[in-house]
Amino acid sequence: MTDSFNTRVLVIDDEEAIRDSFHEILMPHRKKYAELEQAGDLLFGTTPRGGGSGETFDFEFVEAPDGESGLLKVEQSLQDQQPFAAIFVDMRMPGWDGLETVKRIREVDQRAEIIFVTAYSDYSIEEVVMSAGPNVGYHTKPFASEEIRQIATKSVYEWNKTRNLEQLIGVVSQLRAERGDINHLLQRIVHHISELVDSDSVMVTRPTDSQGFRKVLGIGQFSGDDVAAEHLEGIPTLDGNAVQQNEHRLFLQMSTYTVVVLLDQPGRRINSDRVYLLQLFLEQAGQSLEKAKLQESLMQKEKLSAVGQAVSMIAHDLRSPLSGVLSLVDLIRQTDYEPDSMQEVFGQISEAVNSAIDIVNDILDFTRNSDISRNLISSDDLIEEVESAVANFASSMRAQLVVEKRQSFTFLGDNGKMRRVLVNLVRNAGESLPRRPRGESCITIRSDYAGEDGILEVEDNGTGISAEIQDNMFVPFAGSGKRGGTGLGLAIVKNFVEAHGGSVEYETGDTGTCFRLRVPARVVE
Repeated sequence: MTDSFNTRVLVIDDEEAIRDSFHEILMPHRKKYAELEQAGDLLFGTTPRGGGSGETFDFEFVEAPDGESGLLKVEQSLQDQQPFAAIFVDMRMPGWDGLETVKRIREVDQRAEIIFVTAYSDYSIEEVVMSAGPNVGYHTKPFASEEIRQIATKSVYEWNKTRNLEQLIGVVSQLRAERGDINHLLQRIVHHISELVDSDSVMVTRPTDSQGFRKVLGIGQFSGDDVAAEHLEGIPTLDGNAVQQNEHRLFLQMSTYTVVVLLDQPGRRINSDRVYLLQLFLEQAGQSLEKAKLQESLMQKEKLSAVGQAVSMIAHDLRSPLSGVLSLVDLIRQTDYEPDSMQEVFGQISEAVNSAIDIVNDILDFTRNSDISRNLISSDDLIEEVESAVANFASSMRAQLVVEKRQSFTFLGDNGKMRRVLVNLVRNAGESLPRRPRGESCITIRSDYAGEDGILEVEDNGTGISAEIQDNMFVPFAGSGKRGGTGLGLAIVKNFVEAHGGSVEYETGDTGTCFRLRVPARVVE
């Protein structure tokens, strides 16, 4: 999974001849003349000299004559994000010996594979491992070229394999942390499989009732349904996290899904170590998918429950004003009213209908999250509109309505939405008031100015808001403890006020509650 295979090797030895030997072993002399030998092969039909197994990798060779300079090269390599995969260190050197050098290196690089190469050592193997860590090797001088190539190859291979595992763990952790839907998670998994197998064409399939397979998601050549359909035939049934490959395709089993990978080069085989990584990844990815399915199912149930609760609350709240309208209409039909009396009845009908319309508007505003208009609003005019709109309501709640215009101001905003904000707060206040003799309960609407903020307050002299309700007071459908209401009132209040660049505050206690709205405004002199 690494972007490139790291073959950087550092040799730290005080003897130049030893360093030269490593150079010749890891970077054979013939490589300097590779182009010349290829030209000779074309001209004379000769075959370039073959190499041993150590030439599987093209090593990048770096050398240092002592421990201090070696440490500097390690630090620079990390700074350049080009770490060494393997470091060969002589045990006996002037200044820092090999063990001291490795101790210093381990302070900055815990990952490099360390190989001590020396004729004599003043330390036991236990002492070396204790000080240098477990990923160390030990080889004695004199050494054979093939041995050094094999050791370097094995060390570089182990370093890259460990990095791949570390990256795999990181990828799996990210998958487990995903909170998206199943399709989003599958897209992430497909991307990582594409990197693991080095192929741009990956398809996720699921079994069908007719014993076949259908495409769920595809990238590369599998993006097109026509190409995908051609490869849906012949998909084997796999068990567990099995991996199966043939001449052109790779098949992977992942939970209830089968993944098909189109190999870029026919006949290319995925080596056993990469297959092992794939199996580890598929196992974890499958678990992440199952977890996501469970979460999605739970979320769906929670949504249905919330919708059911909301519908129940809304239906209950709509029933009251609509029932009032029907009762008044029936009363009109059965009674001969004088024209003056009819005006009062029509006013009550109008208020009931407006109450129902406000409930519907609350729901629409909450779901649509519509933009607000920007017009100049006078605080005095706004307060008067609200006073007129809630006068009958306050009377029905047996509460005295008090209006205090302390300091006039103007602000830019949506007059209709701000009116409904204050009406909502007044209704909340009235519905939470205890039953008292007429005139003992009081609802106050107040305007003022402080600093650069216009202040609008709705205050009542009720019994306050309980701590239990305060925790979820502005959460949609979470309100409780008052008569009626959709559970959207305070959520909409907060949403509208913040849309005006303002804020909502409140104070509550045994003697009542005050909601305070602040909006950017200008004072009227």
